[in-house]
This record gives sequence, C-alpha cells and structure tokens, in this order.
Amino acid sequence: MKLLRIKDNSQQKKDAFSQVARLTGKIADKTLEQLEREGVFVFPETVKDAEDITQDQMILQSVNDTYRSGNVMGFLGYGDERLVIASRFCGEGEDYFFQYLLDEVLDFPNIVDLNSDANQDNRLFNFLLFLFPYYLKAAMRKGLFKKYIRHRYNDGNVKGTIDVARHIEKNTPFVGNVAYSQREFSYDNSLMELVRHTIEFIKRKPYGNKLLIKLKDEVKLVIDATPGYEPYDRQKIIEQNKKNTRPPRLFQRVSRITKVVSLNPPTPETSNRHGSEADIRYSV
Repeated sequence: MKLLRIKDNSQQKKDAFSQVARLTGKIADKTLEQLEREGVFVFPETVKDAEDITQDQMILQSVNDTYRSGNVMGFLGYGDERLVIASRFCGEGEDYFFQYLLDEVLDFPNIVDLNSDANQDNRLFNFLLFLFPYYLKAAMRKGLFKKYIRHRYNDGNVKGTIDVARHIEKNTPFVGNVAYSQREFSYDNSLMELVRHTIEFIKRKPYGNKLLIKLKDEVKLVIDATPGYEPYDRQKIIEQNKKNTRPPRLFQRVSRITKVVSLNPPTPETSNRHGSEADIRYSV
C-alpha cells in the first residue's frame, strides 16, 4: 500500500504526490461539491452550515508547481493508494487534535482510539462505524423507511398474483393451499434489513453496546420492523441494496455506511471486493 501523509492548510511540491498520483488526479482542483457527487464521503453533510468550509472549497488545489490543502482533514483511498490529511496542530505521531474534534462533534464514547490502528483502512473503517449512530439517529427522526416489496405466500387466502409453477411444485396433490405473491408496503425491506445487519455487527464488537446505548429507541424500532432478519443473509441483502433505487436523502448516508460496515474491515485479501479502482473507495 502506498501512503502519503500531509497536513491541512499546507503547501507541498507536486513531486511529493508522485506515489499517490492516481488518487491525486481524482481529487485535485475539484470542489467538495463535485467530489461528493463522485462518491467522496464528506462530513458534515450540510457543508453550507459549517462556518469554516464551503462547497466550492478544494481538498487539493494546484498553485504553480505545488498543491495546497484546505480546511479539510480525513482519509482518502483509491486502489492501493492512501492519502491522510492530518491536523496542522499535531506532531509527527498521533493526531490527537483530529480525535478531539471527532469526540466533540460526534460525542464518541471514550472507548476506542481511532489513531491506535496503524492500518489506515481499518482506521477509516472504525471511523465509519462510529458515524453510523449519528446518521441513523438523524434519519430516524422522520421514522422508519418503508417501501413496496413482493411477498410470497402459500395458503388459502389468495390476495395477489398466482404463481402457477410454484403452486404445482408445492401443492401437488392439491390440499387447499394456493401459491401466490403480493406487493405490499413494508418496513421489512432490503434497506432496513441492511441497517439491522449493521446493528448486529456493531453489537458483536467489544464496545458495541456502549456505542449503541444512545440509540436504544432507534435500535428497538429497527429490530421490531425486521422480523425477517437472518444472520446468514447479509451478503444477499448487500447485493439487493446495490441494485435498488436510491432511498430518501436522510437514509442515503445510512445506506452508504452500512454497505461498507457490513462488509467487515478490509484486508489485503478482500480489499478488491470493497470497490473497484474506478471509484474513490474510502473517503472522509
């Protein structure tokens, strides 16, 4: 893995970025608004509400033979290239100032140090893990996500479209049941199932219960709304969410985080499964 570490509000020679040239080409001279449209995960989402950052600000801006970084800190990855933008107030070791900002803004429980993991992919994974409660609470203020899904039945109360092939398979000889399917407006859909899988994944972490303690009501609502949850269906649910249409805006961030978190932390063996090099894979 090729890693470059720089500071915010600093200026570096372009040659210094040669080891992350492809990543640099993806983000240089593009505004935060452009990058977010291309899939870069920007926090806070409502940039216009932040006092020291604007949508037309750039992560890296060309200035003659140098690149100048702005008021943005975080992690970016593309293929095997990683760029870490640390606080200009930190030294060469731990970025305690960045950790302090996250604690203040997101109210992280004092149980995990994001800087303790030398692996940048795992560090970002932990960061996304801690963002999940923040975005889920915001999304759930509007209630659970509901959508039309098709349920399959095999009983005597026919209310939908008869499935002839399945009926012959299951009801020969005929015993009074009919195989049919019905389109229903349901809370137990692929997105809510993905949220449920993420909750169950976090619960298995040593700090999981402490992380979810402030989401007690939201977690109960999700669990009650997903009676069809099966632990071994996780990959199937992830694939369904890749194909489905975009959810409402408040659930879009939840959806993006759950798709990453539910895949488990990236490893050298599985990193290619987390995204193709056509996209900026990990970015905050």
